[in-house]
Amino acid sequence: MPRIINIELPRRQRPGFGGGKRANPVEHGKSLLNQLSGLTEPKKQKSNPFRLDPKLIFKIKTHQKLSDDLVNQTGLDILAFEPDKAIVVFSSDLELTEFRRRLENYSQIIEGNKYEYLGAIDELVPLEREDRIGRLLELNPVQTDELAALDLELWHTGDRTKMKASLEHIAEKLKDFSSDNAPIRMSDSYVGDYLCIARIKVTHEVLEFLLELETVKEIDRPPQPAFERTADYNLPISSFPEVISPPEKNCGILVIDSGVQSGHPLIAPVLGEADVFPDPGQQLIKGGAEDVDGHGTSVAGIAIYGDVENCIKKLSFDPTVWLFSARVTDENCQYYEDLLLETQLDRAIKAFVDNYPNCKVINISLGDYEKFYIDGMKQFRLAAKIDEIAYQYQNKNILFVISAGNSYHEELEYEKLRTDYPNYLLNKNARIIDPATSAIALTVGSLSYGRGSITEPADVRRQAIAKLRGYPSPFTRTGFGVDGIIKPDVVDFGGDLALDLSYREGLDLPKVSQLGDNVAGVSVVTFSKNFQSSLFHICSGTSFAAPRVANIAAQLFTKYPNASSNLIRALIVNTAVLPKEIPDEFQLNSKQSQGEKTKQIEKQLAIYGYGQTDLERAMYSAENYVVLSEDNIVIPVGKFHIYEIPQLPEEFFDVRGTRTLSVTLAFDPPTRPTRGDSYLGVTMEFNIFKGINKQSVINAYVDAL
Repeated sequence: MPRIINIELPRRQRPGFGGGKRANPVEHGKSLLNQLSGLTEPKKQKSNPFRLDPKLIFKIKTHQKLSDDLVNQTGLDILAFEPDKAIVVFSSDLELTEFRRRLENYSQIIEGNKYEYLGAIDELVPLEREDRIGRLLELNPVQTDELAALDLELWHTGDRTKMKASLEHIAEKLKDFSSDNAPIRMSDSYVGDYLCIARIKVTHEVLEFLLELETVKEIDRPPQPAFERTADYNLPISSFPEVISPPEKNCGILVIDSGVQSGHPLIAPVLGEADVFPDPGQQLIKGGAEDVDGHGTSVAGIAIYGDVENCIKKLSFDPTVWLFSARVTDENCQYYEDLLLETQLDRAIKAFVDNYPNCKVINISLGDYEKFYIDGMKQFRLAAKIDEIAYQYQNKNILFVISAGNSYHEELEYEKLRTDYPNYLLNKNARIIDPATSAIALTVGSLSYGRGSITEPADVRRQAIAKLRGYPSPFTRTGFGVDGIIKPDVVDFGGDLALDLSYREGLDLPKVSQLGDNVAGVSVVTFSKNFQSSLFHICSGTSFAAPRVANIAAQLFTKYPNASSNLIRALIVNTAVLPKEIPDEFQLNSKQSQGEKTKQIEKQLAIYGYGQTDLERAMYSAENYVVLSEDNIVIPVGKFHIYEIPQLPEEFFDVRGTRTLSVTLAFDPPTRPTRGDSYLGVTMEFNIFKGINKQSVINAYVDAL
């Protein structure tokens, strides 16, 4: 260990606001007062059968950020900060008495404090119906004759009791609209520290009423799971040695997916428990915990064994981790429409983590491909829930591993998949999807194995798109995440896609088509649901890259049982490196300017994150690769720790070549899902100093505060 100098330096509080002077505050203040009157007067006139306790919710648009304290002093409560510096606020005082008084002072209608900071406000605007429509609902509106299952989210005011009462009020009102032909109802709800959501079934008419409700933040279609296509992969394997269960103390992986085939002979010896959520009584989802689709079984095989293809080549399966399975999809491979996915997630994790202390890694290879992240957006709801769970279970040291999601690029013709690769991976619609934007989870992108079809290797008409080992998979999704967080964190093998460049009969023109993601050679080998006919099959997708990283995390937990989840995350990221070969479009060279190099590095981070993890380097130190770690250290907010690195070996300075000193910080702070400006409640950073004595560093920090 390096010698540690723990010096806690107090952070000097910075002012929350620097002024907002206007050339003509009198006219500006009067304009804001008129806007304020326009906000309050209509509220008294509107009639809505769902009306709740009066609350006035509107948006303050500013040209510079106002601090929380200054906003609260006006008698307003902050609901959310938007990326464009707008603030969503609410008040139970329909007259906005204090806010109005300060505006009157500011505009010199009455004498008193000038409240010059109000000059930072550009305008006051109401939230409208369109602001409450989610992206999926916008893409697929409710039809006039449809009874739609929707997710309703209310603005969370911070009072959980009142939020529960608000949902109960809406649930009662929904019953008034219900009939035998249209059973309108609220079937599930969740109220957390930041989220207040419910699953409702409503008609188009009732939806319109709800969209006019001031307390509604958003109404959207529920997410749907995106599964990859798969195909049986028959290999000439006559027999296997007996599979021995790992030691009971070994770490376990919880796969939240479509279930698992518990009878598979390579799964049964390592299966701790499998159940269906949220109804362990199996009243809602038919078939129990068994896998109907096959996706969960495929993910589980890789989670248990890592490189299944290598196990087949060696004819040896030696599991080192336990498997737990939570099925969250119905017999049609959809989420159950009467239940919130957040509820399913909450109950599944509680059931396994609370009852199995060795269940520490949670793999989620599900996502909604239509909910991709756009710069400036707030955090997705499911991703925010995962971050909330990770924070709540800090003492359990659980680690989420999530697939980045698959991009389908439907706007590109198949030929363009070949010609535009890999540039299209940086298109906005190829960004990571919910819940891969989770800040505290490890998000995993996908790499190609770098080989073509082994079914017809000499057929030049069949071309893999990525072709080279370590090139990004044509379907992988890319970063960045909320607040510019590097996502995906790491990458691993998930396969490639192959094109059939056949020629049309009678024409010398190519007929390009996609062979699918189940072509031998470009695909991942894993377990088949139909194990009676074939133990293995092949498939491609980021879904199968994520469990490879989950397997690494579980092995590290087993090696270091007292490690925190932050240490495991740090080891995985710290030992990740870029593949030896990356596309020319993302490479650095000496001829590039510094600005060009910066852009290339940004592209690399968006595609690869920190790179691909090496288990051996993460698990062990070597003479030329020494890992020094500090774990479970609490640094109070606004404080600093200074660490002194021991004397480096002479070879580090004398031998020619590249030397690297790598520092990785991993922490799990509280998050703020309503904030578009700062999702993480706390941030960390580090600086490295060379050839400077300790006291000089301390003095520099003190002077900088």
